[in-house]
Amino acid sequence: MRGHLSEVFRLGWGGAKSNLLPGAVLWVVGLGLVISYYQIDTVAEVLDQLGDFKLKYSPWFAVLSTALFGSLIPWLVQTLFLKGGEKQPFRHVPWLLLFWGFHGWQVDWLYRIQAGLFGNEIDFQTILKKTLVDEFVWVPFFAVWQLVLGYLIIEKDGSVEEFRAALKQKPFLDRVIPLMIANWVVWIPAVSLIYLFPLPLQLPLMNIILALWCLILTFFAKNA
Repeated sequence: MRGHLSEVFRLGWGGAKSNLLPGAVLWVVGLGLVISYYQIDTVAEVLDQLGDFKLKYSPWFAVLSTALFGSLIPWLVQTLFLKGGEKQPFRHVPWLLLFWGFHGWQVDWLYRIQAGLFGNEIDFQTILKKTLVDEFVWVPFFAVWQLVLGYLIIEKDGSVEEFRAALKQKPFLDRVIPLMIANWVVWIPAVSLIYLFPLPLQLPLMNIILALWCLILTFFAKNA
């Protein structure tokens, strides 16, 4: 049992190391957006307008934008640049839209709840609290298992029998733990950058980073 767990953690750390380069690209882009927002008035005005639009059309903005950035845009890029066997089939797209739309609704509530609990100040303690809750409460107890189960059942085209067979072949925790470790290495810095923005802009920035992450993985780690 101990050897099996060691192997699972080893796989997770291997995945994390393989994602360091694309993760670094992600952090640079996110940091550039943060610096631009607080230093360049034109960028701040454009992003603030986006934040106002998000507030005006919540919660539909969260649902539709996350569905777009988490599934449709990456699928279109895969269609353009990957071979047939390396891209997801079109029949999965409607289910991916539903999955990421629901995820966007949840994340929007996560950001709102955290703002209510910890406030909206841009200081070290507030950012640390939000990041810890995000990555060590939200991710392990809500996000990762939804991602694993959601993508697995989509991959099996909704077949319950094939879904169960896949879980027997590779147990649930063997799928969750490596993904969670890889997620922490890349997304803890990314989430910290997200919480440097005002509340109305946190979800839009998350969507931009999400789309970039999916696109980067498309080219850096096609089988991730």
